[in-house]
Amino acid sequence: MADATKLELLRSLTDARTRYEERFGWPVTVEVRRGRLVMRLGDVADALVMPRRLGVPVLAELRIALLAGPVLADTTGQWWVFLTRPSGGAAARHDGELRLLDMHPVPGGTSVVVPREFDGKSGCPWIEPPRALTRLPPWPAVVATARRLVAIPARREPEQAGVRPPGGPDRPSADAVTTSA
Repeated sequence: MADATKLELLRSLTDARTRYEERFGWPVTVEVRRGRLVMRLGDVADALVMPRRLGVPVLAELRIALLAGPVLADTTGQWWVFLTRPSGGAAARHDGELRLLDMHPVPGGTSVVVPREFDGKSGCPWIEPPRALTRLPPWPAVVATARRLVAIPARREPEQAGVRPPGGPDRPSADAVTTSA
């Protein structure tokens, strides 16, 4: 990569990091070597990862309740990352139940990749972009919405009703969630 291209990428990343900090107060940092932005979870935000097939109705219900917050898709589009207010340790207490719902709490201290463009043209796209001056949704509201939706029987053949059992080969893409060094 030419020096001018590297410099332009770094400038773009630092501009985007500044926008996240100024607009949302998010602790976003630049990973220079990987050429991406990441947000450390735990203090300002937490995240719940769920499959797209569950994320679509959860986001729809949160929009109706005026509780929709930022939602990212992994690079495959099959896993959605819901950003929430910090869970206050509730994620650890409910980990088993969440996994039965095929939801995966992202541990505090872990970083989530965020796009440098708010229109999601590169990296993990925004399904629901963040909005200035809007608080993140409460963690319990996202969990309760998913619980309620999973409990409602789907209109399918009886042997296909409900959410697929966990433990299948499909798991969130490592591109969406990264552990911090």
